[in-house]
Amino acid sequence: MGSGRIEMGWLRDTFLELENDSTEVERIRYAQAYIFEMIGGYLMPDLSRNLVHLRWLLKLVDFRATGDFS
Repeated sequence: MGSGRIEMGWLRDTFLELENDSTEVERIRYAQAYIFEMIGGYLMPDLSRNLVHLRWLLKLVDFRATGDFS
């Protein structure tokens, strides 16, 4: 990590697949990490395709507020 970016490998290693008995908080965190990975890896990739800028985290703060955006 450095200069306001997160390595995609760290994201994948930290947020592994969910178990069937995962809590709601674990599911939300996994979904946020997955979306963060999609943004950084496919929608707004860094030139290296290995880093995602932290500015995109602000878009994932509260899923309950997403209805206000549509």
